[in-house]
Amino acid sequence: MKWTLLSLLALLTATGNCGTIIETEAVKVLKPTGSLATCGYKPATAEQAYFSKLEASETKTGSFIEPYTIHKKKDKYVSWFAVVRGITPSNEAKDRYDLLLEHKFFDGLTDCHIMLVSASGDGDFRASVENAKADSVPLLALVRVYGKVTEEESGVPLLTAEYIRVWPWLTFTLTDLGPADHSNPKWRQLCKVCKSGHIYNPYPTEAYYRNALGDPNDFASQAVPAK
Repeated sequence: MKWTLLSLLALLTATGNCGTIIETEAVKVLKPTGSLATCGYKPATAEQAYFSKLEASETKTGSFIEPYTIHKKKDKYVSWFAVVRGITPSNEAKDRYDLLLEHKFFDGLTDCHIMLVSASGDGDFRASVENAKADSVPLLALVRVYGKVTEEESGVPLLTAEYIRVWPWLTFTLTDLGPADHSNPKWRQLCKVCKSGHIYNPYPTEAYYRNALGDPNDFASQAVPAK
């Protein structure tokens, strides 16, 4: 059998030998075309091995006609979209850190030209990341985290991350479509575009993210130094 580098990485990670795999989307200049199209979600090549491990009920995580919760899912393998709100050293090991994540609902559909998730979500959760540089997941980026939920403390689930796909600013946008919002009020207060009622922007700028998520400088104290 002929192995590719990506398939070997996926195999090693699945068997616990390679730590958390992190892939970041490339930032491209988006130019308005005058028309917009909707597409189904397409996993990245290395992501497919983790996506295939999900139960059908866990591939879509919340729509306005199908509610979803991140709670009471201990020992379940999940994949959640979220915005990165904090990065802290793990208490368990030196080569690990924890992400504080603001969950975002996702109905399985996205804009074809840019990643699209709901502005609403089901609250905060944490993800334990192993053997990866702390600056490989930027604050206020969008991520999709794959892993098993190991516990839930004070209503905040914790999962061990096997794979993380990262969308930096200019590669994702938000929509007001989705289930009722159960996000942490602390983060919701930062969303100025939510208050205006104009959440969706198919061609977002840096100003859009500051008005939707907050200023990265205000979160600098919540990031650990790069290794």
